Amino acid sequence: MSLMVLLLAAQPAAFAALRAPLHPSFRRCCGVTPRAPDPMALDVIDPSYSLALGSLAAGAVFGLPARPPSFLSRAAYSLGALLAAFGLFLAFQTTTLRFTFDDTTFALVKADLSSSGENVVVGGENAWRYSSFVNWEFFPSESFPILVYFKETQTPKEFWNVGPGEQANSAEALANGAKPGQVHFFPAIANVEQLKTKFVEKGCAKL
Repeated sequence: MSLMVLLLAAQPAAFAALRAPLHPSFRRCCGVTPRAPDPMALDVIDPSYSLALGSLAAGAVFGLPARPPSFLSRAAYSLGALLAAFGLFLAFQTTTLRFTFDDTTFALVKADLSSSGENVVVGGENAWRYSSFVNWEFFPSESFPILVYFKETQTPKEFWNVGPGEQANSAEALANGAKPGQVHFFPAIANVEQLKTKFVEKGCAKL
């Protein structure tokens, strides 16, 4: 139950944090402009529906009617409905989004490999240079991934404390060995084994 509640609570931050890349002013000053990806030069990570199906299955279990009805059964039914709705949302995201690796950049794009648009939090393209990575990880574990995490320094520093970044860049976190940077979380809607392989292959830094 606690893991499912954590999954629900993490979802908004996951997508908000994910969409926090290169700021437009930074693009202009550095001469970085969006370019259409060349499918032949891209490694496209396979989608994974495991998280969506797991959420839907949990929703079905919690949504089973109880006899006789009680407060707990109604609460479980409500949780089941939320999990089912969340599962459908994840299935939609899994179908419509892809993660890609080219020679220099990790990116979030649409399933047809077109741009996923401006970042909803700070603007800019959803693309990050491998050289800017300072850490990446899978939560709660690599064998049971619900969230994929990475941290980078490409995003302008004034945005690093947006959302979960405030805690991730706190004095306590840095004292415990964390590297400062922009935090990103996203649900594990892609094949995490392929993600791990590419993160390592592309030299993305990891603590």
